[in-house]
Amino acid sequence: MKKILFFIAIASFSTIGFTSCSGDDAVVEIPTPNPNPNVGQQLKVTSNATYIKDKNLYFSELNKPVKFTTMSGSSTIADATYYVDGVKINGDTYTHTTIANVKVQAKRAGFVDSEIITVQFAQKPF
Repeated sequence: MKKILFFIAIASFSTIGFTSCSGDDAVVEIPTPNPNPNVGQQLKVTSNATYIKDKNLYFSELNKPVKFTTMSGSSTIADATYYVDGVKINGDTYTHTTIANVKVQAKRAGFVDSEIITVQFAQKPF
């Protein structure tokens, strides 16, 4: 009797195993979104300092804070990171106490880095 029950159990499991897979299921691929949808758009950094077109630079008096603004197309990028002479600064305002020309660049993940602008700190433009 045990052999008959054992044979029926094996026959049942074998039959269920072969008949339950009637065909292959279609493979469904889940699309992955672009992690950087803005790649290719370049940032543009500007300043509230006076722009001198002849010299292609911005001018600010010593010890006067200069505020930077970053745009991408027509939208403002508020969380851009600013680098002055390659060193990251906190916030979007920079003050210099000695006569110098500094290079400023804006960066943000997902965008192409801005072109470098020059800000001249002096008593008067030279």
